[in-house]
Amino acid sequence: MLDNWGVVTSVVGGGVAVLLYFVKSWRDVEELKEHRRKQETQTSVLTEKVDNYHTAAVAREAKHQQAYELKLQEHRSEVLRELGVVRKEGADAVLRLNEKVDALDKLLTVIVERQNQLLDASRRQEARNERVDRVLWARGRDGPDE
Repeated sequence: MLDNWGVVTSVVGGGVAVLLYFVKSWRDVEELKEHRRKQETQTSVLTEKVDNYHTAAVAREAKHQQAYELKLQEHRSEVLRELGVVRKEGADAVLRLNEKVDALDKLLTVIVERQNQLLDASRRQEARNERVDRVLWARGRDGPDE
């Protein structure tokens, strides 16, 4: 065996080298597995945080949307109320204007009627004056000759 001592030493050295390489590789694989577990844990924690942030954001958005819808509905109600008030005021103003127009129409009718009465009275007076002038003229013509 001493004759093959170099071969045995080489084989034992190679076996030890292979064994050391295997042990080192085994440790590297275990470290990688541990590192992967840590990353998976971190990933799950981060995923959970992202999910929580997303859920909170969706909840905030829904809350803001509800608040916006409520304000919008309140604003619409207020605008409709104001529109009703403005329409009522407009209708009242139109009624008042119609009343004033009716009063002016009545006044204009009375004025036209009085104007016609005055014209008729003026014509009758003119006709009387003409008759009186003719009578006076006829008397004046008959009077100085006698």
